[in-house]
Parts: sequence; structure tokens; C-alpha cells
Amino acid sequence: MKPGHKISLIYSGITIGLVLVAGMVFYFFASNYIRNLYFHYMEEKAHAVAEEKFSKDELDPVKYRNVVIRRKNSIPTSKELFIRVDNRQLARQALSAYLTDDQIEELYGNQTVNFEHGDEVGTAFVYYDNTGTFAVIVLSRNPYGADIANTLRWALLLLVLISAAVLWLISRLYAMRMLDRIDRDYQTEKMFVNNASHEINNPLTAIQGECEVALLADRTVPEYKDTLRRIAHEADRVVTIMRELLHFSHVRSGEEMGQREPVEIGLLVKAVAEGLCTVDCHDDFTVMGDANLLRMAFHNLINNAVKYSEGRPVSVNIVDRRVTIRDHGIGIPPEDLPHVFEPFFRASNTGSVMGQGVGLALAKAILEKHGARIKVESQQGEGTTVQVSF
Repeated sequence: MKPGHKISLIYSGITIGLVLVAGMVFYFFASNYIRNLYFHYMEEKAHAVAEEKFSKDELDPVKYRNVVIRRKNSIPTSKELFIRVDNRQLARQALSAYLTDDQIEELYGNQTVNFEHGDEVGTAFVYYDNTGTFAVIVLSRNPYGADIANTLRWALLLLVLISAAVLWLISRLYAMRMLDRIDRDYQTEKMFVNNASHEINNPLTAIQGECEVALLADRTVPEYKDTLRRIAHEADRVVTIMRELLHFSHVRSGEEMGQREPVEIGLLVKAVAEGLCTVDCHDDFTVMGDANLLRMAFHNLINNAVKYSEGRPVSVNIVDRRVTIRDHGIGIPPEDLPHVFEPFFRASNTGSVMGQGVGLALAKAILEKHGARIKVESQQGEGTTVQVSF
């Protein structure tokens, strides 16, 4: 099973299980409350029935009429029994048809007994009258409780089914989106590590080769100096790559962002481009950001344009919160254009130009941290235009 399916199943299962448990607890308490409430009404009915039967001669007509009305307005009953309990042994035989021995003992202890008899519910209590002592038993069906319980069951089932469907969809979307992001980040980091290893390995291999060749035989001082110059050059490449890698890593994680302050982009770009190209600032503007990082980003973009222009002019135009860098150099092949901001990627037509392939990726990361968008358009053999929009 794919990880995304497994995660969504586990997440949905746990959540649906919690919903189901909560629904069952609610159903239990609701059903118990409805049952107790019905028994309460049964007790009122039983007392009203007893008063109507035994208090007719003791109450005046008005009070007796009120008792009758109260009895009629209470819940309907299917059976009303009056069992004389002066002789408890004889009474037990009649009561045992409805009550257990323990319930009979509770009844004799002057407690109200609520019980179930088949598909009916009943209540019983002892009523003391001047004509004797009687056990009053009232039986009734409880259609309300059954209907309410049935409605609750269907409502809870529907709730669980709807919750299951919604949670499955949400967890599926969340899991797939999360896994896609993890996979994308993993592939990026994998490519990043592979390319970094390759780029660092090249100058280190060159340094190792120069040392081995130099140690094969005694050489003249000029030859040793020449070897040391080549080693120093390759060592400088390693230092440059490591420095750019650290910058890139810190910028992506947000660790290198210094204190934000107002930065005038026009002045900053002019300072960066001095001696490299012309800058036409029609509309200077200010952004809140890290001046050092922004300087690094524009230096990488402008230096990249100059490096691949082969001596042709490079221009920078600033207007409407956009910085446009245009060169007339070798351009970028169409198949390479979507990858120019990937770390260590170098276009297929740049083999003769030295570079590490980190500058553009670093510039893009810095500018995006400052809320800017960067877009590249290029025609191979005609030049490249880089537009940064704040």
C-alpha cells in the first residue's frame, strides 16, 4: 500500500473511531435519559390512577375531578393492577408474574419499582388506604422511546458515514499534498547533494592530481610555482562553492535574513553595476529588506549577464518597481530555460565559461524572501532578459 493511502486510512480510522465512540456515548446517555423520563411519567400516572380509585369517597367533587383530569392527561397505559398485599405470601404469587424476588422485596420496603415486562415497561408502588394496603402496578408501551432511539441510531449512522467520507477526502488530499511536498523536497535535496558533491569533487581531484604529478620528480622553481598557482586556483573554486552553498542554505532556511530596513533599489543596483554595465533608473523605489542580501542577489544577476555577453553591452532598466537586466550574449537553449534556477544547473552551451551554477539559484532564493518575482526570457544566440518585480 502506498504511504499516502496508509496515512489517510490511519488518520481517517482514528478520527472516525473517535466520532463513533462519541456517538455511542451520546446515544447511551440520551437513551437512558429518555427511559428515566418515561418512568417518571409512569410514576405520576400510577399515583393518579391510585388516587382516582381509592380517594373517590375522601375527596370533594372538584378535587376528585382534577384527579380524573390529571389521570386522563397523563401517558396512556395498557394495564392497571391493584393487588392487596395485607397477606404478603399470597400477594407474592400475583406479583411474581411481573416482578422479580428482589423487586418484590424493594416494593415491600416502600420503594417505587420500575421494571420491564416483555415489550412493555411498568412501575409499581405500595398504596395505603383505609380499606387496606395495595400494590399498584401500571403497564404501558413506550413508543416514544423506541421512536427516539431509532431516530438517534439512524442519525448517528448517517453522521458516521458522512464523517467517514469527508474525513477520507480531506485526509487523502492532505496526505497526498504532504507527500508530494516531501517527495519534491527530497528530490531537490538529493539533486543538490549530488551536484554539490560533483562540483566540489572536480577541483579537489584537480588539486590531488597536481600534487601527485609534482611529486613524481624534482622540478624547477618556476614549475613548482606554476603547480602551486593551479592548486591555489582550484582551492579558490572549492572555497567559492562552499561559500555560495552556505549562503544558499541559510537563505532558504531564513537564517541569514538580517534586520529589515528601507533599501533604495535604484541606488543599490547602480552601486552593484558600476563598471560592469549601464543603469537607467526611471523610477527608484524602496523595499524593506536586508541590503547585503539584495546586493548579493543583484550582483549575481548582473555578473551572470556580463559573463555570458562575450563583451556585448548589458543594460539595466528600473521602472514601476521592476528591475530589468538585458544582455545580448549567447542566450539559453529552450530545453534548459526551465532549469536555470536549479542549484548547480548550467546550460548546455556554457561549457567554455567558468561558473559553479549556484549564483542564479541563490539570487532567486534571496529575491523571493523579499517578496519579489523573477522571470527569465531568452533566445539562444540573441540574449537573455531577466525581470525582477517587487
